[in-house]
Amino acid sequence: MPVANCPMPLAPADKNKRQDELIVLNVSGRRFQTWRTTLERYPDTLLGSTEKEFFFNEDTKEYFFDRDPEVFRCVLNFYRTGKLHYPRYECISAYDDELAFYGILPEIIGDCCYEEYKDRKRENAERLMDDNDSENNQESMPSLSFRQTMWRAFENPHTSTLALVFYYVTGFFIAVSVITNVVETVPCGTAPGSKELPCGERYSVAFFCLDTACVMIFTVEYLLRLFAAPSRYRFIRSVMSIIDVVAIMPYYIGLVMTNNEDVSGAFVTLRVFRVFRIFKFSRHSQGLRILGYTLKSCASELGFLLFSLTMAIIIFATVMFYAEKGSSASKFTSIPASFWYTIVTMTTLGYGDMVPKTIAGKIFGSICSLSGVLVIALPVPVIVSNFSRIYHQNQRADKRRAQKKARLARIRVAKTGSSNAYLHSKRNGLLNEALELMGTPEEEHMGKTTSLIESQHHHLLHCLEKTTNHEFIDEQMFEQNCMESSMQNYPSTRSPSLSSHPGLTTTCCSRRSKKTTHLPNSNLPATRLRSMQELSTIHIQGSEQPSLTTSKSF
Repeated sequence: MPVANCPMPLAPADKNKRQDELIVLNVSGRRFQTWRTTLERYPDTLLGSTEKEFFFNEDTKEYFFDRDPEVFRCVLNFYRTGKLHYPRYECISAYDDELAFYGILPEIIGDCCYEEYKDRKRENAERLMDDNDSENNQESMPSLSFRQTMWRAFENPHTSTLALVFYYVTGFFIAVSVITNVVETVPCGTAPGSKELPCGERYSVAFFCLDTACVMIFTVEYLLRLFAAPSRYRFIRSVMSIIDVVAIMPYYIGLVMTNNEDVSGAFVTLRVFRVFRIFKFSRHSQGLRILGYTLKSCASELGFLLFSLTMAIIIFATVMFYAEKGSSASKFTSIPASFWYTIVTMTTLGYGDMVPKTIAGKIFGSICSLSGVLVIALPVPVIVSNFSRIYHQNQRADKRRAQKKARLARIRVAKTGSSNAYLHSKRNGLLNEALELMGTPEEEHMGKTTSLIESQHHHLLHCLEKTTNHEFIDEQMFEQNCMESSMQNYPSTRSPSLSSHPGLTTTCCSRRSKKTTHLPNSNLPATRLRSMQELSTIHIQGSEQPSLTTSKSF
């Protein structure tokens, strides 16, 4: 058998089959390696299309992306596994920006992370909406009319001191009205020749005066709110407006009604509506408002609870009626009469006024009790979670507003303080040179007042002003602040510093005069000559003021 001396030729290559390639992705210095076919699974995205070639670096033979490497790890796992996950530690806005850059839709996030993503997305949208509303309110604040200012004060009492005082006064009278409504029913002894009388009848004049004062305050508040409301029609239809009217109307109706026996019963019934004044506390309690928002947002869950209870009550009332029908001492006389037992049993109250006598009735009564526990307990977690979400959302909004106010205040203080410090340094720096030449003991004190960083910063600004012939700090603003601070600090200060003395304060706050004097050393360089001119100016200004050594003693 002949043996071939040459190697066998290579098998013909399949031109349709392309060899895979390992590529390197450099994301902000962190390198990731993957196969090209892995990225080409999703050709509609950035990494799966030819658009990534714009980011290819010929020198390093890698793709460079100046993006977040932590989010890119989730993006690369999406190309590998086909499942996109949301890391909880990442900012939702930054995560959306990264997905938009790589051309990935957030709707394909896996079921394990989608609920968390949607919750964070909703919270971020609500936060941005609150921030935009607060910014719009602040921008439109200077152009508010008198009515708008009043309405803003009613809705947000912390806007002014007067609104805050009115807020606490109305809250006090609400508490007095509720306490009066309760105390007037307490027995206060017997009158001569009559039965025991309640406090409302025994001290009728005192309680009438208290009720009149409270109603007057409530009436004034309602009329002011009606006047300042942006839409009076919507205000009249609101729940709180109806509560206000119901709370004050019994008083005025009682004034026009006579003591006729035919209307006395209706008047007593009408006085019951005074208890609705307690709902006015909802304006003064953030927790009550949040509870109202929670019940409003959980309307579907509450409707499901009511519908389920209604079905269960009808079913078990019918079953209990027929189960107890054969008992002679049964109190289940009809299906509507059995509703009371079913309601009390399903809510686990169990008054005991209606008790099943038969074995079948006891069995169905037990089932009714267990069913009530299950039906009522199902919507409770949803309501609690919504309440917690709305409560924490309001807390975060209040915290953000407080932080924003504090940040703006710090920025204003920092700007003013930096400007004042630089201008103080610019004036007092030349005085330090004068003190050095005169050999006064103020040199040590003035040298310790300025830190190294501040001195370097002030020196840089001074050099820039000298180079550009432009002042970076408005001296007019500094003069005003300097005069205010000198008026506040002069009576209590005992410091020998230059700014504490009234004469030197005047020099500090006055504009620099453009005096120039002839210097004998005119052949000095220009920079040295300019410094000597400024120093001579300081000497001239200092000669007009009391001497430094004599101004030191008080």
